[in-house]
Amino acid sequence: MVHLHARSCYSLLESSLTIEQLVERSAQLGFRHVALTDKNVMYGTMKFYKTCMDHKIHPILGLEIDALFETGKTSFVFLAKNDQGLQDLYALSTLKMSHNHELSMADLSIYSQNSIVLTTGIQEEDILYNWILHEDQPSLYRYFETCRSSFSSFYIGILCNDSGFWKEKNKLIKKIANETGLLTCALSYILYQKKEDVLQLRTLKAIQKQARIHDQDLVVLNDRFIRSQSEMESLYDPEDLIRTDEIAQMCNVQMAMPKSSLPPYQNKLGIDSKEFLVKLCKAGLAKRLSNQWNEEYAKRLEYECSTIIKMGFTDYFLIVYDFIRFARSKDINVGPGRGSAAGSLVAYCLGITHIDPIKNHLLFERFLNPERISMPDIDTDFPDDRRDEVIDYVKERYGKDHVSHIVTFNTLKAKQVLRDVGRVYSISSAKIDQLTKLIPNTPGMTLKRAFSEVDAFSRILKKDKTLMELYQYCLPLEGLPRHLSIHAAGIVLSDQPIVKVCPLVQIDESHLATQFTMEYLEELGLIKMDFLGLRNLTTIDHIVKTIEQQTDHKIDVLKLPLNDQKTYRLLSKADTTGVFQLESQGIRALLKRMKPSRFEEICAVLALYRPGAMQNIDAYIQRKEHPEQIEYPHPLTQDILKETYGLIIYQEQVMQIATKVGGLSLAQADSLRKAMSKKKHDQMSAYKETFVQGALKNHCSYKQAVELFDTMEKFASYGFNKSHSYAYGLIAYQMAYLKANYPLYFYQNLFDSVIGSEKKTSQYLSECRSRKLVVYAPDINRSEGHYTIEEKGLRMPFQVLKGIGSTIYPPILEERRHGQFQNFIECVVRLSSAHVIESSLRILIDGGVFDSFGLNRATMHDNLARILVYADLVKTEVDGQIRFDFSVVSKPSLRNMKENPMERSQKEFRVYGFYLSEHPVKRIRETQYPKCLPLSQAESYSGYLNVIGRVVGYRVHKTKRGQNMCFMSIDDESGKIDITLMPELYAKEKDNIQKEHVVVVQGNKNRPNSILARKCFWLNPEKT
Repeated sequence: MVHLHARSCYSLLESSLTIEQLVERSAQLGFRHVALTDKNVMYGTMKFYKTCMDHKIHPILGLEIDALFETGKTSFVFLAKNDQGLQDLYALSTLKMSHNHELSMADLSIYSQNSIVLTTGIQEEDILYNWILHEDQPSLYRYFETCRSSFSSFYIGILCNDSGFWKEKNKLIKKIANETGLLTCALSYILYQKKEDVLQLRTLKAIQKQARIHDQDLVVLNDRFIRSQSEMESLYDPEDLIRTDEIAQMCNVQMAMPKSSLPPYQNKLGIDSKEFLVKLCKAGLAKRLSNQWNEEYAKRLEYECSTIIKMGFTDYFLIVYDFIRFARSKDINVGPGRGSAAGSLVAYCLGITHIDPIKNHLLFERFLNPERISMPDIDTDFPDDRRDEVIDYVKERYGKDHVSHIVTFNTLKAKQVLRDVGRVYSISSAKIDQLTKLIPNTPGMTLKRAFSEVDAFSRILKKDKTLMELYQYCLPLEGLPRHLSIHAAGIVLSDQPIVKVCPLVQIDESHLATQFTMEYLEELGLIKMDFLGLRNLTTIDHIVKTIEQQTDHKIDVLKLPLNDQKTYRLLSKADTTGVFQLESQGIRALLKRMKPSRFEEICAVLALYRPGAMQNIDAYIQRKEHPEQIEYPHPLTQDILKETYGLIIYQEQVMQIATKVGGLSLAQADSLRKAMSKKKHDQMSAYKETFVQGALKNHCSYKQAVELFDTMEKFASYGFNKSHSYAYGLIAYQMAYLKANYPLYFYQNLFDSVIGSEKKTSQYLSECRSRKLVVYAPDINRSEGHYTIEEKGLRMPFQVLKGIGSTIYPPILEERRHGQFQNFIECVVRLSSAHVIESSLRILIDGGVFDSFGLNRATMHDNLARILVYADLVKTEVDGQIRFDFSVVSKPSLRNMKENPMERSQKEFRVYGFYLSEHPVKRIRETQYPKCLPLSQAESYSGYLNVIGRVVGYRVHKTKRGQNMCFMSIDDESGKIDITLMPELYAKEKDNIQKEHVVVVQGNKNRPNSILARKCFWLNPEKT
């Protein structure tokens, strides 16, 4: 017998059964056939098919799908008889998963000719379930007759004979089948692997329904596990079991459907694609070289074109060329290149990349190796706000049925599964947070790894029985797919409708994705192209356009001079906030040490600042500063390694050495490079012999040849892709150039890009102050929706204030179009008529938006309620228009209030998330504690000192003796520093330690950025 109805975990949160469990358990129990029938979807089909092949068990590919029948829904199991049947299931699943489309019996009938169809009727929402339950024979006869006429290979499923109740009900079904001449078969509905796994399914259903584990509304079926053949024989009639074998024999999917390929590129000249590619490349080369003939370039282009044509990738290059050409025609800022594609002269001539591969010694074979057939991989960067325009163009050009996004699954990873299952079992979020914080954020981290590698994690579980039980509940659920997402960049194209080789799913209103994940697509002929949205390209584009709009300067970022001294001074000072790839503290420290003075050195920074390669940083800097110390592994390597001071930094350098010294072809050199990086010793041994023999012919000694090969092997394991380093180095240079030469425009767009992030805004404000760039507070008569340039400074927008979002500030701008606001009273009257409510007005007061009216903020707050009453009195509405009659009542006289500067600063902090006008600590230090050092000075100080700051955070830590100590962070207007309070001092001060409190600390600075406190003096905010 054969189990013909099984859901896997790809029926998201509807089954705990993994593909491996389904196949392996079936094989263990001696089954020769196994079926997969997920609910409405086929996400697991490819994995299931391959797993079955690995276990030498016959896969039956199916689908559980529902359709409308009379007044309700009913479900069927479809099992594909052949490849056409499988394609029909792809089409059905795609129909169903497109905007949750409701299928009719007619829809199912159309796609049923090459499938076997079985009834299910076990689910309460199925109309068949109710008819069986109530023994509604007229409805049952009508239903089965409709099925007979709709489906050519139809069987009635006999389900759940393990239940005495359903076994009795199934007698009626058998009777109707006998009377109507319809065939029945045993159908054991499988949702989990073993009997006890029902708890796993209950937990998943609770996660799905956002319910608790004991919720009475959860519908979870017991005994839906993989039964043995003997168990099935004890429950079902022999003829029903025999028919499952007969059905299995009829299902013979070969997966031999015609594969997809790229759609052919139709050019306007109507000529062959190969001829068109060559024509475009020659024209592109002439343009790149300003019509100057160069034999080296011509030969390289001819070689690359012939290789691309021989490998059958002509249309691939033309398709990429075409959508990049479209992007540029729409003034979309396309990145200069990405990855190894920058090594291709063809890509350079077509405008796909913008790094000259010959001038920069980049290698085509690193991108496309003629001796190792694999698809080219050209990834393209677009501004993140315009990427979708390019994808829409591709869909329009090649047809929506031929272009698709790629599905990905968000899974129940270690932290997620603890949170989800913890919520189901009513464990407090505080406890769960305590546990999840101990799990490292490292790739591939699992609960079992955390238990064995993180002592604190295992300790807390062993101490807390509830948490240990939670851990045990989570283990079998960890890694199961939870919900859908789409690949961040990948798009597939096909010459035939994609649904012919892969079912599709509607992710959201505008995104249709393959149901198969990325690893299965290439073997189906679906070629992935990456369209990446890069925020930095958006920033560059906005800066350039703003400069062009507000000045006469026209800037082509692809033609910037690469020797701009302002740019290199900025890089040498590591003034790289907001500069692509160069913002981290570590890379800034490297920039300060290296002081790059050439474009090649920017690229070297990107290549060196990564694991493994970092060990070469000191040697690189030493050799740069002392050229006389440069050594080369062999004289033949000098031309190759000269730009990196004799060190191997790039993979391409390994390939060049293998070619120049060892006599390998560049294609062989690329295969060697890959074998070295993957540590494939068998391949390396074969290439080593070839390399050594070639080196001997180039007048190397045997010892020199072996040592050089070993050096190459060492560096190849972490050498970086030079093509990618140069392409991204160019984007970094573009941003640094704009920051150095157009700082106001740079910061304007940088600030705009972080509206809503108080941390980033505060960071950028601090940097502007250090550069003597003025950033003005929001002003009622000057601010707009975004940052604007004003009097050699920047004016903040209204929406930088918390609570003044996109629904609040537009009415202010609209009202201002009727004329500038003259004073506070007139302004409040007009704004109230524009429906700006009192709470929003108070936020604007605290943010200093009305400061230009000459009143202090305490006065404005105190008088606001009376002015709003006045506004209601003078406001009238005539024919839907708001008018003001100021003769009705006299203006209120304003009470002048004294303002507490500390209170003003704290209110300002609440509406901005940072101190804008003045940090409260600065004034206190200057007027009351002049002996305290600003924290920026304290950073470089060593020894005993006094500091003053505001508490921004703290955490309590237990010492080895079990005593509590505290790590407290304080800040002032100049910086931030950590304060350590040992147990005795912490016990004395713990009640005072609260965020926003101001403290004077006497202590000893004996570590970088940390002070060991001896005494603390707390200031009363009321008196400061």
